[in-house]
Amino acid sequence: MSPPSDAVLRAGSLILVTGANGFLASRIVDELLASGYRVRGTVRDPVKQSWLQDHFDKTYGSDQFELVGVRDLKEEGSLNQVVKGCAGLVHVASNVSFSPDPNVVVTETVTLTLNALKAAASESSLSRFVLTSSSIAAAQSRYNEPYDLTPEMWNTKAVEAAWAPPPYEMDRAVAVYGASKTQAEQAMWKFVEEQKPHFVVNAVLPDFICGLPVKLEKQGYGPSCGMLYALWNHDDRFKLLYPQFLVDAGDAALLHIVALLKPDVRNERIFAYAHNRTWTDTIPRLRRMYPNHTFPDPPENEGVDMANVIGQKRAEELLKWMGQPGWRPMEESLKEVCDTMQ
Repeated sequence: MSPPSDAVLRAGSLILVTGANGFLASRIVDELLASGYRVRGTVRDPVKQSWLQDHFDKTYGSDQFELVGVRDLKEEGSLNQVVKGCAGLVHVASNVSFSPDPNVVVTETVTLTLNALKAAASESSLSRFVLTSSSIAAAQSRYNEPYDLTPEMWNTKAVEAAWAPPPYEMDRAVAVYGASKTQAEQAMWKFVEEQKPHFVVNAVLPDFICGLPVKLEKQGYGPSCGMLYALWNHDDRFKLLYPQFLVDAGDAALLHIVALLKPDVRNERIFAYAHNRTWTDTIPRLRRMYPNHTFPDPPENEGVDMANVIGQKRAEELLKWMGQPGWRPMEESLKEVCDTMQ
């Protein structure tokens, strides 16, 4: 698949992707390679993650993907050499330990983001920077209440809860993760405002990402689809997943490519919110799709996120620019994952 004719980065350009072995990052790498770009991907341990090089070499040829080791992205300057010659940078790496200590998770995630921005600023050839943020950076956690979710909104409740006085118990882990995404993205926009870098900056905010990684046996189902796995196996931990919007993994990855390539996407927060998702709705769908498998009942009085997502239609139009007809249907995304569980 060739990039659109008006793409700001020509095919063959080199793109740096941090945390390339991650669930979404590997899908972004795959979409970039499929679109005719070369990719340099960072991992902590290139020996341990050598399967990634093997996979992309077999799929796209031996000269399209380069796996590089960066032991600690928290070290300032750790990306300065790695970014040399790159036209774009997609920063996906983040602290996803779900530790309840904000001094670890939030501080590290902000540092990773600022280090990536500083590295981008050091490379004159780089013209586009994309941050993988998250829906949780904007989400308002308002259920059964219609409201507009706008690009100006931030998850201030998560920040307040994360930085409340200790002890840091596990019941604040989600708030800490939310605060890390919120404050890392805020730090990025502050950097843009104060430093006025020579490159365009965009952020993509996916909600529940449904789909498979590039190699399931090496990466597993990931946090989101791990909840589907729990549901399939009657593990009550699936109930920890609250009502939210679902987006296909391929669509989420493609929106990162759009943020790199589309001329008029500049300084935007792209909301990757495709389909409203609750267990109350999803479980009956799965029962129809897999009539020979039993599923637990959905939680009682689950509620629904009634947000009117300002920017949802904009994101769908951006997918069409890449040749997609629109959002991938929810049933297709669910089936891609659940077929592997049979």
